[in-house]
Amino acid sequence: MKWQKIMVGLVLGSLAWVGGRPTSAVARTQTPRNRVTRRATVRRRKRSGVKVVAHRRLGGSGRLTRRQLPGTLQLAGDGSFTKPHVHFETTPAYRQSRGIQQQPDTLLPSRHYRDNYAFKTALYLPQQLAGRQLNDPQSAAFGHDGHYLYVMYVDKQEATNRNQQGWAVRYDWTKLMQLGAGRPGQMGMLRLAAKHQASGRLTPQDRRVLACIKVGPVFDSGHAQSLAENPQNGQLWYVKAYDTARPNQIVHLNPRTLRPETVVNYQGPFDLGAVLTFDNRGQAYFWTHAKVATPATPLGTVRLYRGTVGNQGIHFQAIQQWLASDPGFYAQSMGYDPASDRLFLVADESITSLPAAKLGHLKKTDVGEINFNGQREFEGLFFMPGTGQGFLLTNRGAEIMRMIK
Repeated sequence: MKWQKIMVGLVLGSLAWVGGRPTSAVARTQTPRNRVTRRATVRRRKRSGVKVVAHRRLGGSGRLTRRQLPGTLQLAGDGSFTKPHVHFETTPAYRQSRGIQQQPDTLLPSRHYRDNYAFKTALYLPQQLAGRQLNDPQSAAFGHDGHYLYVMYVDKQEATNRNQQGWAVRYDWTKLMQLGAGRPGQMGMLRLAAKHQASGRLTPQDRRVLACIKVGPVFDSGHAQSLAENPQNGQLWYVKAYDTARPNQIVHLNPRTLRPETVVNYQGPFDLGAVLTFDNRGQAYFWTHAKVATPATPLGTVRLYRGTVGNQGIHFQAIQQWLASDPGFYAQSMGYDPASDRLFLVADESITSLPAAKLGHLKKTDVGEINFNGQREFEGLFFMPGTGQGFLLTNRGAEIMRMIK
């Protein structure tokens, strides 16, 4: 319910937004206030080999007067699609099979407006591998040609999102599908191979499966819930530090070494959000929602941002139209469908979609809303490059589900 968000807002104190104040920002060069951090970062970079780029915003106070506040679009559901905090549960099939599921699971919508689709298991992910726990995936993305699937994980050992330790795992999607990992009756092969590896009794099939998986090194990943591929250049990016974490940071992940290639520090008149996606043109997007009600921004109001992300700089502008209600309690992910040119705002068991081309000029009938009732944690929504095939990363147990329309 909405009162649950208000309680979270009281804990957060004066933070009215996850993402800061509404305006635009350009990231360029280092500021004096960042010099100490910059020197320390350079020392760390020399040890790690990671390139760090520091930026600041140019000009302006970043504040809007009441007269300048953007218009707010009331959605067709009028807030009824907003999901409260979801109490996650493992699926019955996961419990009954003790994690070795051989048949696909299905997640059906409970209600919808404009959008209508379901999810069905495409690949069951292992829960552990090579001594590494893989039970807390945070985000996923395909590489530029759809051959490889990249999944970000964290270890949940640190108290704050910024200080999380994590890693990336690369799955050879094409070869795993050829081996039958997506075929009913054989879908448990990744988890079986991991189980046999742990007990030291690998079969030839297990070895073929494990050869399709590369577990990357551990590094300071932050929450890592935003891995996304820029289709214009094939680069993989994710937000490491956002909201009130200083400095905000976006990381370029090397798809070969599975290590951070570049860390871009960002400082601007508003904060970055936790999620990220790119459209066909290479434009970047994220969304935030109000955790605390104010006279200007009611509880749950959604803000959208569009810009560019690259090794040389970050530039975002706030879209001057807000949404009156959010999909749910946590901003879990953001996806982009290259076939329909639609953006997807993802919360647990609730998704809102809207046309990218109409941002700032949306009508109520442009926006889709859909709910599910599987008690699942929705970690990421992403699409196969060059197609309209959507996939959902969900947990308990970890799996990739295919969008079925």
